[in-house]
Amino acid sequence: MKKFLLVSMMALGLGTVAMAKGNNGHRMSADGMGHNNGGKMMVGQCQTNEEKALMREKMRTNPKLQEGRIKLQENKVAMMKEMAKENPNFTNIEKINKDRANIQAEMKTEQMKMRYEMLKTNKTTN
Repeated sequence: MKKFLLVSMMALGLGTVAMAKGNNGHRMSADGMGHNNGGKMMVGQCQTNEEKALMREKMRTNPKLQEGRIKLQENKVAMMKEMAKENPNFTNIEKINKDRANIQAEMKTEQMKMRYEMLKTNKTTN
């Protein structure tokens, strides 16, 4: 009985530590994306506050990203409409989810292009 209790306590302790660490040690930010380097895609880049503010402003005003955000909102409404039905069509829901994933991928690619361009301009000025 003592051995069982000891083994159980050790397993519970290890499980607790594993759950506390979670997600390979990555922190989770407010948007749900894990970032080890503070959200910077290229470590060591865009270090100054001015550069960070400039990058945020460029991402906020980029027409492709604005369009993507609108499409994601429309996608969310379509999903909510479908789920509100008495008998939702899961084929349509799957299509909506795939569309959302494609929109997110396009937006992420656009953000990567912007970061790359900023890195390139920073290297030429420094």
